[in-house]
Amino acid sequence: MYTPQFPGPNEELLEAQARVCTGPHQTRPLGKRSNDGPQPDAVLETILQSLNEELPEDETVSEAQMGAFFVAMTIRKDFPESTQWSEAETAAFQKYESALLSRLPDEIKFVMRPELGYVPNNPSEFLVVSALEKILRGKHLGYAETRQMCEMLLTDEVKPALKAAALIGQRMNRETYQEVRGYLDAYFNPEDIRQIDVDTLTHFGQPYDGATRNFRPTLFVAAVRAALGERSLLHSVDLMPPKNGVTEEAILTALGAKTDLNLEQTASLISDKDVGFGYISQREYSPGAYSVREMRVHIKKRPPWAATEKAQQFFSAREANYMVLGYYHIGYEKPLLQLAWDRGFNAAIAVKGEEGTSHYALRLGKPSTVDRMAVNYSQGFHRVDNQRKDFALDIDPKKFGFDYRLNPRPEAVSADAFAKAGIAALSGEQGHIYDRILLNSAMVDYLLGICPDPHDAIKRVQSVMDDGSALRHLNNYITKSN
Repeated sequence: MYTPQFPGPNEELLEAQARVCTGPHQTRPLGKRSNDGPQPDAVLETILQSLNEELPEDETVSEAQMGAFFVAMTIRKDFPESTQWSEAETAAFQKYESALLSRLPDEIKFVMRPELGYVPNNPSEFLVVSALEKILRGKHLGYAETRQMCEMLLTDEVKPALKAAALIGQRMNRETYQEVRGYLDAYFNPEDIRQIDVDTLTHFGQPYDGATRNFRPTLFVAAVRAALGERSLLHSVDLMPPKNGVTEEAILTALGAKTDLNLEQTASLISDKDVGFGYISQREYSPGAYSVREMRVHIKKRPPWAATEKAQQFFSAREANYMVLGYYHIGYEKPLLQLAWDRGFNAAIAVKGEEGTSHYALRLGKPSTVDRMAVNYSQGFHRVDNQRKDFALDIDPKKFGFDYRLNPRPEAVSADAFAKAGIAALSGEQGHIYDRILLNSAMVDYLLGICPDPHDAIKRVQSVMDDGSALRHLNNYITKSN
């Protein structure tokens, strides 16, 4: 488990943040009804109690929480009428503003009342404050501004309230494509992408917060594809709050693999024909990003980079590069695929899969419509003569022989349970875990254009699962990573 950096967070304020730290059409103003959620008077009283050190440490409102809450309130002044301040919010701020301004730190006063200004303590804060002056007015940043700001957020030179305000503010203003690119490149310099000694390579981008309901097959898909000669790269973390779900790194640790390999060691495992895939932890490729992960607890909503970190590229193969991405919030698939296109990938898929991953459920449910994307909805492109050929479709498992009345879930959700279940499936044990690995492995290669016929893709995946070669590649990874 991670060691908390901040006091709190205060649960009452988190509930208020859940309502107001969101977009112009999703925000739910406080106090519209006296029996509906936290009331603005009580929220501001709680903040004052915390400032006066009247609350226990585990109930303290952190500076990051205050930064997130007050930036949301400031930006909402220019929201549509239905999501602007309620009468109760206006009255509460009129009542408590004087007391707040006498007690709040200067950086939080600035977030609450931008016209008061703020004198930065160092060059890093100067860059963040300069960006915040635009963000607080609902304005967007350019690529260079966003990248510089994000690079400063990954240091210890910027106060938590300013970090939180910048992250929530950009989320509420809805990131432009240039801002999305800026976040991505701040995490890992695209100039550091290195050529790797393989013909083809697929980057898999899954949510870093892990799984809490469904089996996580990506690691086992990578082993299957390695047995078929298709190289893969996975990336994630050990644990990401606040969801703290099961990640690829947690499963690898449960299997006894080493997970603190650097990029050179990871490249060596991918290039090794007896292994054929690799894993890189965010601790290794971006220690600064890893160090601010607790911020996700205190700002309540996901930061803008929660989407872009999935689209990271670390290596480039000689002949063809592919990317597979999962997403949950509709709209993010477009910039994610555009990132892959602009980086020169030969093909990419964005899947609205289970828990925001690229993982296909074993039952389609209601098919997608013009207004609704189903789980298993897949979009992507192929690069043909440097022209972009887009596609979109639902993956219906029933068409490929997976006939489930309900989408099954694992009996236990833990890294150990997933490790054992995955090993059993690669050892030939039939069941929904086996089917899930089979379906996901085959559909990736089909949609990327590696195996043009989906039924052939299923047959060849099944062959390496049943003859033990996929399991050998996984075991080779465990041994050689150590």
